[in-house]
Amino acid sequence: MEKYFQIEKVNLKYHIPIHVFVCILLLAVSPLFMGVANLSAEDTAKVLERYAALTGIIMLTPVFLPEQDQNLRELVCAKYVSSTSVYLVRLLGNVILLAFLLGIYMCMLYAGGCAFPAVKYFLGTLAEMLFFGGLGICFYGAADNLVAGYMAPMVYYIAAIGSGPKYLKLLYPFSMSMGSFKEKCCLFAAAVLLVMAGILFRCRRK
Repeated sequence: MEKYFQIEKVNLKYHIPIHVFVCILLLAVSPLFMGVANLSAEDTAKVLERYAALTGIIMLTPVFLPEQDQNLRELVCAKYVSSTSVYLVRLLGNVILLAFLLGIYMCMLYAGGCAFPAVKYFLGTLAEMLFFGGLGICFYGAADNLVAGYMAPMVYYIAAIGSGPKYLKLLYPFSMSMGSFKEKCCLFAAAVLLVMAGILFRCRRK
């Protein structure tokens, strides 16, 4: 167990701080781009789904970034801990941080007079974050390119805004603002599959 804590300690110290900072900055400036006070449940859902959920891309996509250097990647693969375990430990730590930031942001919305079902919206938004992050991880692992990892969920995000639920159906990421939550379960399931695929692609590049 100690070796896994050591992996996360290194991740927290060297790899993830800049991404946490960007997420905090993104959430902190949200009042400059949209109203975040005294919102109805529907409008609160829009803020969470179309703005806060973008932090999932920032926090989860770069899970392979430390091994972008080929020499470091070979070192990780040669260690007594499998590279899959390293990625999963990092991913779990990043998800916990992401959930914490989301919780703080929702507390801010609540303090601002927004009315919404907290647990439902927390889980729904987190599922969307995991989906966008999983999409980034999958494409990053497949292409071995961080830019591709960032671009894939952004293209999906733009497509979702443009097309609505007509084409994306159960994988439509903004369903919560329409009062539907079943899509969030599908997004979570898809996120798990995408993450597994991304790690598999990455490990095959040893």
